Amino acid sequence: MRDLDPALVRLLDEDVTVRRETVGDVDTSALPGRYALRQALLADEDAEVRATAAQRLGGTRDSRFTQALLDALSDPMPLVRDRAWRALARLGAKALLSQAVRAVREEPVWWVRRAVVRASASVAGAGALEVLLGALEDPFWRVRHAAVQALAWIGAGDAEVQERVRRWAESVSHGPVRSAVAWLEAAWSEARPTHGGAPLAMELHPLAETSQGGALSGAVAATERAPLAETSRGGEPPDTKQPPLVELPSGQLPSLERGDSLGNEDPAVTTARLEATPASTLSARELVEWLGDPHEPLRHLARRRLRERKDPEALLLAMRWLDEPRVPHAAEEARTLLERIDVEDVELASRILEGTPRPGAVAWASRVAVRRGHAGLVERVRLLLRHPEPALRRAALSGLVYDPDSLDEVLEALEDPDETVREEVLAAWQRRPPAQSTAEAFALALAAFAPRASTARERRAVAMAAVFLEDAELLFHAARDEDPAVRAVALRALSTLDLLTEAEREEAATHEDPWLRAAVLDAASAPRACMEDPDPTLRRTALELLRAWRRHTGDTANLLTAVLACTHAPDPWLRARAAELLAPSRSREELRALLRLSLDAAPMIRAAAASSLESCDTLDALLDDLLHGPTPEPDEDLRTSAWTWRLRLADASAFDQLRTALLANTEPARVVSHLDALTLVFPDELLASEPALALRRPTRAPQQRTPAPPRPAVPPRASSRPLGTTGLHVSPLVLSGAHLTSTQPFFEAHEAGLTTFFWEPRYAALTQFLQNRRQQRSGLVVVAGSYHSGPSALRRDVESALRRLRTSWLDVFLLFWVRSPERLSDEDFTALEQLRTEGKLRAFGFSTHLRDLARDALTRHPWPVVMTRHSAAHPGPEASFLPEAHARGTGVLTFTATCYGRLLQPAPGTPPDAVLPTAVDCYRYSLSQPGVSACLTAPRSRRELHHNLEVLARPYLEPDALPAMRVHGERVRARSRQLDSLVRRAPGGPRDALLALLEEDGPPDAGDLSSP
Repeated sequence: MRDLDPALVRLLDEDVTVRRETVGDVDTSALPGRYALRQALLADEDAEVRATAAQRLGGTRDSRFTQALLDALSDPMPLVRDRAWRALARLGAKALLSQAVRAVREEPVWWVRRAVVRASASVAGAGALEVLLGALEDPFWRVRHAAVQALAWIGAGDAEVQERVRRWAESVSHGPVRSAVAWLEAAWSEARPTHGGAPLAMELHPLAETSQGGALSGAVAATERAPLAETSRGGEPPDTKQPPLVELPSGQLPSLERGDSLGNEDPAVTTARLEATPASTLSARELVEWLGDPHEPLRHLARRRLRERKDPEALLLAMRWLDEPRVPHAAEEARTLLERIDVEDVELASRILEGTPRPGAVAWASRVAVRRGHAGLVERVRLLLRHPEPALRRAALSGLVYDPDSLDEVLEALEDPDETVREEVLAAWQRRPPAQSTAEAFALALAAFAPRASTARERRAVAMAAVFLEDAELLFHAARDEDPAVRAVALRALSTLDLLTEAEREEAATHEDPWLRAAVLDAASAPRACMEDPDPTLRRTALELLRAWRRHTGDTANLLTAVLACTHAPDPWLRARAAELLAPSRSREELRALLRLSLDAAPMIRAAAASSLESCDTLDALLDDLLHGPTPEPDEDLRTSAWTWRLRLADASAFDQLRTALLANTEPARVVSHLDALTLVFPDELLASEPALALRRPTRAPQQRTPAPPRPAVPPRASSRPLGTTGLHVSPLVLSGAHLTSTQPFFEAHEAGLTTFFWEPRYAALTQFLQNRRQQRSGLVVVAGSYHSGPSALRRDVESALRRLRTSWLDVFLLFWVRSPERLSDEDFTALEQLRTEGKLRAFGFSTHLRDLARDALTRHPWPVVMTRHSAAHPGPEASFLPEAHARGTGVLTFTATCYGRLLQPAPGTPPDAVLPTAVDCYRYSLSQPGVSACLTAPRSRRELHHNLEVLARPYLEPDALPAMRVHGERVRARSRQLDSLVRRAPGGPRDALLALLEEDGPPDAGDLSSP
């Protein structure tokens, strides 16, 4: 049997942990490894395995896998889509552009849209302008940032690109486009080489190598950091210190309606206000706006209040979120609201179809019309199939595909010029209509559409239709398709219909692609394939084919050689299936194979072998013949296994067999040793009748104590620091559990002297670590907190944390991400003070980015602890907050010491020979400020953690290094200020997204939707 790469076998393991570890070890220098990764990308049930497979396929630079990566762009998990975009960029696949134009406006996850922007720019340069300009309107500043980075590089020195960008900005009346273009104008006007001769783009992002497409592939390489937060090797926990993923303009936002608004800069305050306000007095527009808020409690409460109103006008307004998928949660919340609202859906659908149509609302109305069987509404929906807007045609079709009476109209949509409209028909075909006549109508329509099928998905649908119709002409055409999936479908059908010539069959059977080899497998070729094919998946397919063939024909002679060979296969799945096909009564070869498999290390193989052996009525006679017959088995392993099965019942008959074998003294020493061990399974009363055998019964050997291995040297422990006047002492670093997924790093950090941990309920590994160490609880300091406001909510969160951590107190409890003074109310301070009096808290405080807010709060209440942003690029607290906190005895924790990684990169004006700071330098800078007790770190790996732990041995920066750090920080800050004002804090976010939706067709039908 031909050897298989062990990694390819492990990639099919049932244990997802094994597959995750293996997918990074597959040898991509050989084709079988690449094809195995393709299979994992498209078929593995675990998203992490699929994502790593995509990443590794991109690294092969093999264009044969472009289509598989394009297919992965529709994966349900954003991590996989993100890696697929990056991989396509590495392949230089310009085919991604057609999908990117749509994805940049419809992809719901911001960091995937960012990958779309960078991938498009990397392969197409100026050819990706449509994608990049569309990204300038994105509600997320990080996506806009990626777009301006790419445009800054592409437009530098290219007057045509610059002019197209300016014309685009002039045509857009809302959103952040104009401010982003203002930033670009400044960037284009700067001198091109500013850091060691590197172009401007080098300053904006590490754009190192160029791809086949000729632009910005390094930008894609730079996105290899985890997508959920742009942190450095000294990253900080995103939930408590990063700016909101959806940025809102600073300052108090105006109300969307007349009357007082419940809105506040801090969503926890807004939530508390909303909780105390009756639904009937609330603003419908403001409630709808909050459906897209990043703060989950506010979203859910807003949905509940909208449901209590039972207001059709509010539902019509909420439906507009269905047309803005780029704001997270908003469309999902709107759909959930529509599913649970108690209103007359037919009446609401009628209003939608009578008014100005919007795709999201039309799609909902279309489904209602079909579900209710309302002929009038269905007819109105059909009329929209002729609407000039493709999105509305698609929306109408999304419901009509479920209406049998609209079959003709649905099939006519295959002639629609827009690909997205045709996709609705293809999706209906792929769901396979239950009625045979309907399925035949779909198949005939697809066969007629075949000459115009352009995309891979369309050609696959046509191929499946040809299989359904057994249309040989279409199948032969599909068998020559460039897409291997299409060819495989056609070849399988042609092989089944016996329409392939021997040459065609041989060409497919020897093709490098396992999909094509599998397509022409038959009973004649399967035995060889399951023994010799380099693809383990195909070997399994071949053995399954043999099993099916045996069940159908009852013939076992022709497959015995292959099955016996499979018992030696490196794939345990093959060995287990082979065991199921063997019968000990048919031949000694099969008996011997089963006895060998019963000794296998894999439990599933031993179980399969045992099942086949136990089902044999004549097993004892066969074993006796093998052990004592004319030609006894010489193999000691097999004799050992045979004796185990022969004595399995441990009854009197078996005891006679054991006694005879031991007293005869004819077995090899190794078998005798095994027989001695088998005496343990027999009852004591049987052994009592044979004292000689009882003496042979093994006894437990005395255990010899081996000296414990020496413990590794413990790194130098840093002295703890007082946390203000709280009485607590903390380690210089506070380790967040945001990104670490196992407990081992936390034990290692504690062993190194780190005693303070930042915890949130979703940090599973840190939770387990803290629970395991609850007996040494006094040696640890846990920082927890709440995103809520109001005494009852705070008490609820404290008590929930106590239960989760299985403890009776929390060391530090913070109000997370405070953005307005109202969040630090007298009531909340009193509630926290009461919890401390009760012994449930040892200290409390708040976390904020706003140093002025923090300073003012200390003048109103003696907050024991404050956590605030501080770094060399954000030195403001050194003058405006830290002295005040130090004077008042307030304990200070800092975060974002690396400024989200920007301090680790060169900035405009940095000398070419300058040594850039490390993450450790950044932590030490913050810890060197008077009054700072500790700094947060959120490493993404053990490697990053071990690097950051160097801070513990020396938690301060040498005095002569401070000036250079400040100079570098000011350079980073200068660039960030311009980016912040023109890109990051430009108009955008849920409020502006909703306003844009509201203003597209003038005021709503119901006026300003004032509260009743």
